[in-house]
Amino acid sequence: MADGRPDPVGLLFRYFLDERRRTLFPPGARVLEIGAGADATGGTFDGAWAGPGALDGMEPQRLAPWLAGALGPGAPLLLCVRNPRPLPALVARALTGTGESWRGAASPSPRDLREALGAAFSWHGGFALGLLLPASERCGWVAERPQVFGLLAAGEALLRRWPVLRGLGAFAALEGTRAGR
Repeated sequence: MADGRPDPVGLLFRYFLDERRRTLFPPGARVLEIGAGADATGGTFDGAWAGPGALDGMEPQRLAPWLAGALGPGAPLLLCVRNPRPLPALVARALTGTGESWRGAASPSPRDLREALGAAFSWHGGFALGLLLPASERCGWVAERPQVFGLLAAGEALLRRWPVLRGLGAFAALEGTRAGR
């Protein structure tokens, strides 16, 4: 948050991703963190992940061969990408007649990313982040209404894996594996 307080929505998103990473990547595994300055040299990795915003501006067609070469067969993958139409933005637009998508023009959609990575990866799950909670930059209300934040966070934890709702969060966390085991 701009006033020096921690961003509760961002902390919650980080918690959900960290819990999933602990499950997917065993302790001691070489895990490639995709983002600014990612270096995939030095052999193959045991897994890869990208947090919220890490894939903004990346071209999925260039990411696919790089990632396929960096990961060994069967390596787990957790990629967090922006959704083009998150539920909070759709609700705001329906109620006020205004509002925008949080996805920038340079961000690949979940579908774009899955298609670009193609047959080198298989996809088997995922979840939404920001399904009920607005994006981090819109979280100034949390300090005044912590009970509402708690209720929305609990609701998001329950609903974020539902198939239809996975595509309505501010971010979609895609889970897959490198093919060829």
